[in-house]
Amino acid sequence: MSISDEVIMPGDVRTRAEIRAAFGGSPQGGICPSGDMRSVNLYSDPEVGEQVGYYDGWLAEEDELGPLFEYTGAGKSGDQTFDSAAGSGNRAILRHVEQNRVLRVFTRVGKVPGSDTKTHRYLGTFTLDGMQSYVWRKVHGEDGQERNVIVFRLRPEGAVQHATQDVIPVAKETTAEFVPFQPVTAAMFQSDPATSGALPLPKQRVRKGTGTRKAAPNAETSSTFVVPETFSTKLSMRAATAATISVRHEAELTQEYKAHLDAAGHQTGAFQIKVKGLTSTLRTDLYDATDHVLYEAKGSNSREDVRMALGQLLDYSRYIKSPEHEGEPRRIILLPAAPTPDMYTLLDRYDVGVVYRSDSGNFVGAVVPQASE
Repeated sequence: MSISDEVIMPGDVRTRAEIRAAFGGSPQGGICPSGDMRSVNLYSDPEVGEQVGYYDGWLAEEDELGPLFEYTGAGKSGDQTFDSAAGSGNRAILRHVEQNRVLRVFTRVGKVPGSDTKTHRYLGTFTLDGMQSYVWRKVHGEDGQERNVIVFRLRPEGAVQHATQDVIPVAKETTAEFVPFQPVTAAMFQSDPATSGALPLPKQRVRKGTGTRKAAPNAETSSTFVVPETFSTKLSMRAATAATISVRHEAELTQEYKAHLDAAGHQTGAFQIKVKGLTSTLRTDLYDATDHVLYEAKGSNSREDVRMALGQLLDYSRYIKSPEHEGEPRRIILLPAAPTPDMYTLLDRYDVGVVYRSDSGNFVGAVVPQASE
């Protein structure tokens, strides 16, 4: 059997020449697209990554969609980009679906005995996370300079090797770092990688035969003990699509409110939080450094979204500190419309406020500043 005929399975160790024979790609570089083989080969080197301020690998904490592998984009110095020749590899990852290519991940393990030829272990095939394909993250390079890097969020597609040595090291201490706000674009979502502009509003769903008549509100608040229903741990395609739309509306709302704060002369950004003992990195939605206000945005004013935002604010605000302000920041939920009165009652209990967009398009809330003349 020739090298080109050999099937490389997850866990197999091969040289780059052997990998190229099977999956194509260039003889060097970390991101290696191949049009002939319909593949984008991603090479990770833990030693090199650590020197330039990042780790590639599995997160120890899985979410409702399962395991997640983080892979940092191309560019060892300065801010990474999707533009020009410097961003060509990053664009190849982002557009792999529309270009009908598969993402294959390899990690360096050593060298061929008696030579300088590097060897790489194959982890398997992946695709970009449909909810959010990548995030921006601030890191400190080997020269000590701060820079922004692109961290791709990869989901397994088929059989993969999920080895302990490939898990990102846990944070040794808890840190919260003020970072620039990064706008979210439609290109961040794998379900529609090439779109731009305003994000569409969800359509109103009306059951047949009911017309447009609104459901009657409850006459009073009551509670009843019921047996919990069973559920599937995997989201359906419909649920995943709805969640993606919600995230998109959240991003659009956040960017519009940030523009309002900027117009009022406020300094805005976000916080990047690493918690001791965890591998994942948290990032807040929006922070007003001028007034010491932490915002958590949601794409709808539903009870579920308000409760989720409440929990996130109570969690994140513990870590936010500012040399210009005393104590924890004021906590505000940013919504596209006013929540129900009952939600206001809940939020008042935890001293959490609300800012929402009115029917006229203006933002309403006690902390909303007036735009500068």
